[in-house]
Amino acid sequence: MQQKIKELEDRLQEVESREHPAHEVTSAADASLSSDASADVVMPEMKQSSRPQLNIRGYADVGFFANQGAVTPEDHSRFALGQFNLFMTSRISSRANVLAELIVEPGDNNAISVDLERLLFNYSVSDSLNISLGRYHTSIGYYNTAYHHSFWMQTTVARPFLFQFEDDGGILPVHNVGLSLNGALLSKDLGLHHVVEVGNGRTSRSRIDGAEQNAIDENGHKSLNLAMFVRPERWRGLQAGFSYYLDRLTPDAGSLFENPTNPFPASVAARARIDERILAAHVVYQSSRFEFLNEAVLIGHDLNGYRAFYTPGFYSQVSNRWGQVRPYFRYQYVNANSYEPVFGDVGLRQGPSAGVRFDFTESAAFKIEYDRTMLRGIAPVNGMATQVSFAF
Repeated sequence: MQQKIKELEDRLQEVESREHPAHEVTSAADASLSSDASADVVMPEMKQSSRPQLNIRGYADVGFFANQGAVTPEDHSRFALGQFNLFMTSRISSRANVLAELIVEPGDNNAISVDLERLLFNYSVSDSLNISLGRYHTSIGYYNTAYHHSFWMQTTVARPFLFQFEDDGGILPVHNVGLSLNGALLSKDLGLHHVVEVGNGRTSRSRIDGAEQNAIDENGHKSLNLAMFVRPERWRGLQAGFSYYLDRLTPDAGSLFENPTNPFPASVAARARIDERILAAHVVYQSSRFEFLNEAVLIGHDLNGYRAFYTPGFYSQVSNRWGQVRPYFRYQYVNANSYEPVFGDVGLRQGPSAGVRFDFTESAAFKIEYDRTMLRGIAPVNGMATQVSFAF
């Protein structure tokens, strides 16, 4: 899509230069597509000035949720405001643009908060090398970079548990602050792409403090993520790839003793160092009607060489659209050891989700979804969710 837009812009610039040499052709789509594959394509516009122009798209959602057997106030049946998302792009030059995503949403205490989820300065050297600097979504797997903070873009009501955001209890570092390099390699027929990301990484996952290290890093060790994927020209809609993420966490000594039954001796906790390794792989196929997403993740945490913990997880999702109606089904699984030093509270979670999405306009959708979650040592939880999501 980027290549087609670039070719179109080049032709428009050639025509415009003959008629109005001082004018410059700019495109809102070029600014967004360089870092957001799920943004809507906007046709190039003829600008009278070379000054940057800010383009804003809005997304929002409102839902109703109910769980079987309320345990906490969050489990009671309730209407809930979702995310109010302002997605902003601005093209600075033919090679540089800025992308920002500002989210306004309620928290567990009902207070409204504002989060800057993404802020990127992007510079395109060539098709093989694009440079992004700022806060981004890490290229771990597929879902995290295909579906950002707009629930209207995704088929289902909620994200897979594997790719939940950190402040919603997610177990992956889905955000990072640092440098990202990406681009296409070899022939276009194979569609081979590379991604290299270096950043602050995350903290040791606290539900009280933000997991994202936006300005201060808890240690001098930087995270590194390497990813590759292919999009063969012969099989449009198919993508397959893998990623390998490395980081080092240094939690407070006391945090390892929050679980009174933990097996760690005091000497280990006092000098806690957790080496984190995350291996992810995906195979997905998407057309205008059919969708088949499959991803698997293995998270490894090595505590000072004293003991290593491995948490596997996967999800598989399938859907098909008939006119305005798209039924879907997803099964997901995550299994964390109870003594896992970073997210031992997660435990075992698995179960199916089934629902229907109805697009009653081009920019608004209604979804209804049933979820059954089976937990270790706890009775299964049945939930029903509805959501109206829209773009504006």
